[in-house]
Amino acid sequence: MQFFNTEDMKHEIVEGNVDRYIYTGDSMQIVEYRFPPNKVFPEHKHDDHEQMGRLIKGKMGFKVGNEERILLPGDFYHVEKGVMHSSWTFNEESVLLDIFTPPRDDLK
Repeated sequence: MQFFNTEDMKHEIVEGNVDRYIYTGDSMQIVEYRFPPNKVFPEHKHDDHEQMGRLIKGKMGFKVGNEERILLPGDFYHVEKGVMHSSWTFNEESVLLDIFTPPRDDLK
């Protein structure tokens, strides 16, 4: 598809209360997450995938490697392959747009 919206994307509810919308192209993948307040995502890494994202709504904390930041709407982050990272929301819903390359097989 050249044009699409969340209604055209694969939709999943993960970790009990996180909405995830996925669209996969040939060599990249876009994922929109809608997180509830006070959600914590433990430290992890993607050995085969580079990841970038932009916070659309809310406020989130991110740790990438040894650096920690608070993201506000419009802020971006970048995680290179194999780098440990974690994130968390605060007391409000947050919407995050992630891009993975190459596409993650577990999200197709």
